[in-house]
Amino acid sequence: MLYCLDSFTLGQSKSVPESSFLSQQHPQSIHDHGLTMLTSILAAAGLSLPVVLADLGLQDNGSLSIVDFLRILESFSIELRDESLHMSKRPLLPGTNDHVLANLSRCETLLDALQQLASSYNFIHGGAYNRVEVKDREVVYVIDDHDFPYLDDSSSEHIRFNLECVLLYVHGVICSLSHPQQADLIKVQSRIPSKQQSLLLAAFPNLPIRHTASCYALHYPVELAKIKLCSEQNIPLTSAQVYSGLQQYLLVEPDSHENLLTKVRSALKAGLHSQEAVADCLGCSVATLRRKLADCNSSFRKAREKFLNQEAKILLSQQMNLDDIAHKLGFSDSRSFNRAFKAWNGMTPRDFVDNQ
Repeated sequence: MLYCLDSFTLGQSKSVPESSFLSQQHPQSIHDHGLTMLTSILAAAGLSLPVVLADLGLQDNGSLSIVDFLRILESFSIELRDESLHMSKRPLLPGTNDHVLANLSRCETLLDALQQLASSYNFIHGGAYNRVEVKDREVVYVIDDHDFPYLDDSSSEHIRFNLECVLLYVHGVICSLSHPQQADLIKVQSRIPSKQQSLLLAAFPNLPIRHTASCYALHYPVELAKIKLCSEQNIPLTSAQVYSGLQQYLLVEPDSHENLLTKVRSALKAGLHSQEAVADCLGCSVATLRRKLADCNSSFRKAREKFLNQEAKILLSQQMNLDDIAHKLGFSDSRSFNRAFKAWNGMTPRDFVDNQ
């Protein structure tokens, strides 16, 4: 079944004024089914949605934006220490996605990057589940999961839900490597049986979305293949930047609270540990950064501590020694890192490793 909203027919858009198109392109929030699925996934790991929302500074108001939903999954994967969200028999250690993204910096065009992305994940998962097809008028990123090594207790409903999240993430990668306005999707396809259950409808309300398809896919104009990677990126590509790029594509207000926090996390990820350096990176004064973070009910100290805690858990999961972690995260020595980690988590780094 192919589902098309009013402004589009399959493979061909009607003439719509740019301002009208932009207003229609604004994403919707996810409600009933999406929240039910998210609550179920969290509950299986012993977590509750209200607690997770509060930890991320989000409101529990019965709906959730697509970007906030992806933030929850990102945070959830760190807590599980498995970026496959316990779906795969080959778990992905925290930091796997950032490692894959770092290798894309060697690519010259978006086509090169997409092919590298597909190849990297195929290598990690041990099978040819991702591929890039170049046709006369389209470039298509395809995910065919028919023989994927899912865990035996993974429900088909959770799997389909997770794969739509992967499609959103891949699109975020494309947005981050170019400019969001260049990442011009033509259509999307999913194995979800009905549009009411799809996250994609909320993210792309004006795109043709084919449900009950044989695989998952993102369709772009063939011109995308020749686009050079964005040369304006001064910060190495990370998952945080991917979510930021996705926000820009989904037309979240550029000065929104979440966009600011994402930019701060990206700067911290690049090794800018002082408030002055981060403010300079964002093109504002320290006073302005402090005021804007206060508007988000946050502070530079809170944002930095949360970032360092997440990074520390990733590095500990990768079995890096404490001295190297302390140096990488900007601590004077391992004792200072130990004290900070215990203050954040109520346990020492060694206790954290032993409990894995």
